[in-house]
Amino acid sequence: MRILLVNPPSPERLRVSRGLMGGFGMAVNENLVYPPLNLAYAAALLRQKGHEVEILDAEALDLDRAETLRRGTARARDLVGVDSSTTTIEADLGVATELAGALRVCSFAMGAQVANTPDAVLGQSGVDFVIRGEVAATTLALVEALAEQGSAAGVEGLSFRGPEGIVHNPPRAKIADLDALPFPARDLLPNERYRIPDMRGPMTTVQSSRGCPIGCTYCGYALSQGTRYRARSAENVLAELVEIRRRFDIRNVVFRDPLFSANRRRVRDLCAGIQREGLDLEWQCETAIKCLDEELLGDMRRAGCVSVSVGVETADPELGSRYSNAKIRTAEHALRVVSAARRLGIRTRAFFMLGFPEETREQMRRTVELAVRLDPDAAQFTAVTPYPGTPMWVEHQKGRPETYARYDGHTPTGVNTVLAPDELAAEIKRAYRRFYLRPGRIARQLASPRRLLGRIRHYLAMHE
Repeated sequence: MRILLVNPPSPERLRVSRGLMGGFGMAVNENLVYPPLNLAYAAALLRQKGHEVEILDAEALDLDRAETLRRGTARARDLVGVDSSTTTIEADLGVATELAGALRVCSFAMGAQVANTPDAVLGQSGVDFVIRGEVAATTLALVEALAEQGSAAGVEGLSFRGPEGIVHNPPRAKIADLDALPFPARDLLPNERYRIPDMRGPMTTVQSSRGCPIGCTYCGYALSQGTRYRARSAENVLAELVEIRRRFDIRNVVFRDPLFSANRRRVRDLCAGIQREGLDLEWQCETAIKCLDEELLGDMRRAGCVSVSVGVETADPELGSRYSNAKIRTAEHALRVVSAARRLGIRTRAFFMLGFPEETREQMRRTVELAVRLDPDAAQFTAVTPYPGTPMWVEHQKGRPETYARYDGHTPTGVNTVLAPDELAAEIKRAYRRFYLRPGRIARQLASPRRLLGRIRHYLAMHE
């Protein structure tokens, strides 16, 4: 079959990275563009079976909707698939429906939001199939079933409209052996277009593990990837890095694992392999601050790590324990980690959340003061956003009328019971001002005017 896989354009004046938050997506800095790994993995599996695949990354190519439709219908296809996010779901499904209609073929949608609301998607859009889990494997199974029997009956992890209504096939088991997957089909992507503000030159992303055992009650990763940690071997990840550096000539890598350093031994083995191969990479990762120490950071720095993003979330131990499974051991340990990273030359970015269900203004401001005390190179303050289907969403928001455009990670969704949404939004603005408008902080930021300009634009887009 001839399959077109599409990463649709972002909404006007707002860049959304669909792969973030476990596939629910998140609004990001305008200078951050990640490759659509879901599409690239699906394409790699499809090509292994002899199917013809094209990826149209409208997001990376800065295409508007009209140009996306023009390019997507430029030649015949047999099936169209689109990636999606919570914030952009209506527009994404609209692109899928228009492309499929113009090509007179069926369409399917992937992404954590559609996977958790298949009835609404199939009932309110023209999309024919919804991928509910293990995107690449389910996409391949769908294509193979359509090619061989013209029917999706029996395809695990798939929902679709049947003659008597919407059909939900049984779920697909999560892939245990991630080493068995082919590497993403990066040759189908515009690799020169992917970028991140604090790296010079093209970059790509690598997913070396899936699942997060921390299991935060609001987190999309725990919902879409599960809480069972599944990791590729250090040898398999190293082989992909070798391909990235030597075949594609890409030096910058961002690991897209929700908890990169969960397995300390694996990280150290991978770092040793990078040095042994002389890959000359610069890379970043994301993890929980409680999973780091100076020794591990030293191994990572010697292997090319230049930045670590860490989840802190809240300064309140009770809130942290109840909702985030204690992302930090203690404030003192967190301070040692950030200080060690700075000594080693690793930039730090810390994530903080405001607006837990019963969180008071005073608790929020203590979190902001912890951020000031830690003083990472960058801090992100977001509204607590329980993505649809997560435990916090089920407890506090299920049944309410939903406006999915709010689920950008920055707009309060009404989960906090103490402050009104506009009051919480004001606290988030105050947090950014408190952290970034300190005299010493301003002086440090002026040393990187391009990065500072990007942050200002992102702040204005989120909080105008």
